Amino acid sequence: MKALVRGFTLCLAVALMLIPATLPTHGQIQWNRPKDKPMLPNPYTFNLSRDSVLDTVKLVLSDREIPLDPARSQEKPGVLFTKPVIFTKGALTSGSNLEYVAKRPGGDNLTWVRGRYSLQMEAVPIDPQKTKLTVYARIEGEYQTEIGGKWVECPSRGVKENEILEAILKQLEGGN
Repeated sequence: MKALVRGFTLCLAVALMLIPATLPTHGQIQWNRPKDKPMLPNPYTFNLSRDSVLDTVKLVLSDREIPLDPARSQEKPGVLFTKPVIFTKGALTSGSNLEYVAKRPGGDNLTWVRGRYSLQMEAVPIDPQKTKLTVYARIEGEYQTEIGGKWVECPSRGVKENEILEAILKQLEGGN
């Protein structure tokens, strides 16, 4: 009788371990990823003058250590350009990090080793106390070839644009 109970217990334990493997999974654990929330409208309308919005944008970029490109930013008034910023490195993580912010061309056939972005922010005055700010991100991924790395532009999903808009709003609300 004890052998029968042990056999039944063992079978039950094995069955309980195998059940989760047969159930469909509904997602992956993603560390350091923000919860899904609606993206801000882009362009975003601020109840501030264009100069105030541009000053806040410059402060946010400085806080995030995103360098402005002064030569390109002086070409057109109200338009700021940044220099490229590397946001991911390494063959193990670059592909998924790049896929999070952009659509990768070539699918899984390429070995992505780095990702970078540069921003363009255009502030257009609607009236003296209202400004429409549009944020554009140029996302690029580097993949390895036989002769070295090659940078390819990847269509943005709006993640980096939204991050900057959220940081600007937070700065205007008095938070850091």
